[in-house]
Amino acid sequence: MIMNQKGRGNDNFQTPMYIFEQLNKIFNFELDIACNSTNCLCKNGFYHDLGFDALTACWGGGRSFCNPPFSQKAEFIEKAYNEVVYGTCPICVMILPLNSMDTKAWHKFIEGKFHYEILEGRVSFIDPETQKPKSGNNSGTVIVYFKKRIEIKRKQ
Repeated sequence: MIMNQKGRGNDNFQTPMYIFEQLNKIFNFELDIACNSTNCLCKNGFYHDLGFDALTACWGGGRSFCNPPFSQKAEFIEKAYNEVVYGTCPICVMILPLNSMDTKAWHKFIEGKFHYEILEGRVSFIDPETQKPKSGNNSGTVIVYFKKRIEIKRKQ
């Protein structure tokens, strides 16, 4: 998750490795969209603390993982939609709090357009200061799979 200078403390919580590793085994991610120079989970990333802004940059043609900052969920949802639908990003797997499903961004950019799964139980995200799981997550977790649709060539 991105370290955001204007954000709140929960903008800094990181994805537990067991979740990332399960997803990475399937998707073999190339780019961590919302990270800093000390917590990037992929070979490449948009390091916010070094001035790389994922919301203004092209995500390129790589398979992307994103655990967006809590205070910028809507902006990252919209950006993922645009990068996958109109850009060159083939897939972006995004981890979000379950309460994101009640937002305008969810209904405009995800619902009915992309697959998602709701995880059972509460995920304890990693506190960046202690590097330990932080209990007390008051929301469930949903994983969204933004991906280009498969197009079938029809005989003419």
